[in-house]
Amino acid sequence: MWYSLEITGSDVAKTTMQRIMDAFMPKYIGAGRPLDMAVFSSHDAASNTWTLYFSPKAQSLAMRFGASSFESNFVDQDLALLVGDARSMDILFPDVKTKLDD
Repeated sequence: MWYSLEITGSDVAKTTMQRIMDAFMPKYIGAGRPLDMAVFSSHDAASNTWTLYFSPKAQSLAMRFGASSFESNFVDQDLALLVGDARSMDILFPDVKTKLDD
């Protein structure tokens, strides 16, 4: 199950995302650097809201930061890797064609 966390405001988002990145690395390294453990972000400029998406392998981190379960799909989401292996996008979203592939 995926988890999501919405953050509003640039300063709060920046601080929270840094805290998540800092907390992620020890868990990620301790788990053996799994390719399917990652956190992605999406930004809605109109509302200045960031949404962070925690992969299922990052569940304990998601819970630590108060994320909620996310049961929707990622259609039309402009996702960026916040933290994790650069290959995570390909592993977790194998059917997604990246903009670089166009």
